[in-house]
Amino acid sequence: MAYHADGSGCTPLARALRLYRRYQQAAPERVACTPCRRLIPDVLVHLGELRGVVYRSDRGQGRIPRTYVHFFERPPTLAADPDGRRLFIVGGRYRVTRRGIEG
Repeated sequence: MAYHADGSGCTPLARALRLYRRYQQAAPERVACTPCRRLIPDVLVHLGELRGVVYRSDRGQGRIPRTYVHFFERPPTLAADPDGRRLFIVGGRYRVTRRGIEG
């Protein structure tokens, strides 16, 4: 599938751009590719239930950052790699929408 600048394609980048626009209610100022390990290790350390998240975003507020708090209705598991250097959110039932994190 081809990528279209308007986000109408079906590639992961096009889907990411659509989600960004819906969530932030604005087009991204720039797009950057950042190298990261994408594979989940075969072994994870269970840390507990992720009851909520606190994050800061300037979405839809005239670019003025605000702090948001979201508590999960069905909490996912918070886990770490065996070296304790990366965190993983596993499972749960939530989605990212124009209104923020829901579920």
